[in-house]
Amino acid sequence: MTKLKTLLFLSLALVAGCTNVTSDAARSVYPVTGSSLNTEALFSAASDFFGERSYRCDREREGGILRCYRKLRDLYIHQTRAEVMVLPDDEVHAHTLYANRWDEGLIPGELISKEYTNPDVLAFCEHLKAQALGECRLQPESG
Repeated sequence: MTKLKTLLFLSLALVAGCTNVTSDAARSVYPVTGSSLNTEALFSAASDFFGERSYRCDREREGGILRCYRKLRDLYIHQTRAEVMVLPDDEVHAHTLYANRWDEGLIPGELISKEYTNPDVLAFCEHLKAQALGECRLQPESG
């Protein structure tokens, strides 16, 4: 009977997975002084930049969000992907840049780091500044 319970537990563990999402600090993207930054120019720059780094970028029709992602790890028991989202500005807020790491599989969340910084986002912010397209600023944490 003990072997049956052990086998049942292991079978359930294989079927049930864990999903963990960890976020980088959100950033606002502002135009450099004396210029304007429109959504199309920012989305084009982001698609090109992240595309060169093996991300796949898609623009959502509703909401106008640019979403770029790439696989970081693709093992039989665990997958990890990085996701970068660029949200368009509105009349009150600047463009917003979010980065997340998605971990899905059989590795429990307790064994996965809760801290995440996407170096590609940092490089993109430097790229925007070097091209005089925009400037990234960390958003204050809410809560």
